[in-house]
Amino acid sequence: MKILLANKFYYLKGGAERYFFDLKNLLEEKGNKVITFSMQDKRNVETPYKKYFVSQIDIEKPKFSFKSASRIIYSFEAKKKMEELIKKEKPDIAHLHNIYHQISPSILTVLKKHKIPIVMTLHDFKILCPVYILYSRGEICEKCKTYRYWHCVQRRCAKNSLLASKLNAFEMFFHKFLGIYEKNIDLFITPSEFLKNKILEWRRLAENKIKVLPHFAGDGSLTTATSVTNFASAQFVTPSNYILYFGRLSHEKGVDILLEAIKILKNSGKLRIKLYLAGFGPKEKELKDFVGQNNLQDDIKFLGYLKGDALSQTIKNSLFVVMPSRVYESFGLAALEANMLGKSVIASNLGALPELIIDGQTGMLFKVGSAKDLAERIILMLDDQKKLEEMGNRGRKLILEKYNKEIHWQKLEDVYKKLLNIKSTAKKYFKSKI
Repeated sequence: MKILLANKFYYLKGGAERYFFDLKNLLEEKGNKVITFSMQDKRNVETPYKKYFVSQIDIEKPKFSFKSASRIIYSFEAKKKMEELIKKEKPDIAHLHNIYHQISPSILTVLKKHKIPIVMTLHDFKILCPVYILYSRGEICEKCKTYRYWHCVQRRCAKNSLLASKLNAFEMFFHKFLGIYEKNIDLFITPSEFLKNKILEWRRLAENKIKVLPHFAGDGSLTTATSVTNFASAQFVTPSNYILYFGRLSHEKGVDILLEAIKILKNSGKLRIKLYLAGFGPKEKELKDFVGQNNLQDDIKFLGYLKGDALSQTIKNSLFVVMPSRVYESFGLAALEANMLGKSVIASNLGALPELIIDGQTGMLFKVGSAKDLAERIILMLDDQKKLEEMGNRGRKLILEKYNKEIHWQKLEDVYKKLLNIKSTAKKYFKSKI
């Protein structure tokens, strides 16, 4: 098959990109030709298709022009370049990922014009929420449910900016008016039942237009850069005396809750491990200030951004991993990666995380936002080293059985073939009517 993969970033920016590149590798490994479409950026991975990529746009810049704003709504450049790419490569099927803003859904009508079946994997809640995460003003927010996007403006959800919030709300209203996603995408894929159920609850979509297909663990899945090419036979080193958080240092990820839990343990005299933080983000300075103000310098270590071997080794050397997110997670790739390396996970009981972590079996769940409850779970994990090891082994076994790349490919290939068969049947039907 010739498969067109589209994603707005073509470098390792986050979880969506990790899956995107892992999927590209898997598709090519199975003998498919992969054609890519994205945005130009000096950080991009090299590709022969870069001449078709849309020009770079930085929506984070303070100075944001009307031209840039209009492109977020509907990009004529993306539409034109997609047309050129299709004419040159003639893909059989298109598999889209994050195309919002930098690419826009303008490419959907071009793909549909050329009768190319379209699959879209959803990595977040953008199809429901103007600001992607169903979180606003320090709390889970579902006020925009069933197309009530004016709440985004009222609450200034986008960067606390009235202008940015108006733009995001207008984008959602405009795309809803066009029905551009519903009319053009043949099948939506979600990595979790939680995300699927939210979409069915919020939008008027038929259930048979959404399929749950969790991400997979396998060669390169761990931040897409590890040289451990055979996780099934990897040797695991003796754990060191630290627990680990890896990911973005931001408010929604709840890292401050984890630091507060460490403070509680320190003040109660129960702290007997260190906490390592791997990552960077907008709350880094604030978190470091908290560490200094509470004399936790000897207990908490900031490692900076890690990837590949450095990250995989840091995970393998840890006692266990903590995911203290205070927002809905659409999946939880960090939990998958930790379990694959034989490490159990403590995570907040929110979003899709309970689908990945079996409480008391492969890890533990704590009450979202509660540093006290998290501190108690940390102690429970540390008090039984044998059970901790068993949970890690059990989690890894589950990942190997349920989230391996062969199962993922079989299910995805079935999706592709069904859509291509529908397309072929439709062609024969219309030809018979001529």
